[in-house]
Amino acid sequence: MCSVGVRVRLRLSVFTALATTLLLTNACGGHYVTRGTALYDDAHYVEAAEVFEQTETRLVSSSNSERARFGLYRGATFLKLGDTAHAARWLGYARGIVKSDPDALDGDDLTLLGASLKALGRAAPDAPERKIESEVATAPVEAVP
Repeated sequence: MCSVGVRVRLRLSVFTALATTLLLTNACGGHYVTRGTALYDDAHYVEAAEVFEQTETRLVSSSNSERARFGLYRGATFLKLGDTAHAARWLGYARGIVKSDPDALDGDDLTLLGASLKALGRAAPDAPERKIESEVATAPVEAVP
């Protein structure tokens, strides 16, 4: 009984932290990619996935840099949640943008992209490495999945 109360309070604390983050980011004029990346950086992967899902439609009017960061962090979030198929799609989306615009991501984000692609290869040991690479390489750049 006591552990249920602790879990409920913990869940409420996470919800409160998410709501506060979203409110502060909106109040400060923060960008939609920043909200998701901040949640990812704080290891709030489920919440980050929700933010990315809710803001995906904004990609149409976004710069290459914003689209690449969105794809990178959405893919990395899926990877942390164990969804390798969606991770491959979004990491491929980010990689495709970087291939056409090498300045779309900064050094730290390029490092995360490389590490995430390597982790993706390790996360699916039953799938041949070439298959994962081809899925990532053929992920659409213009069309958002």
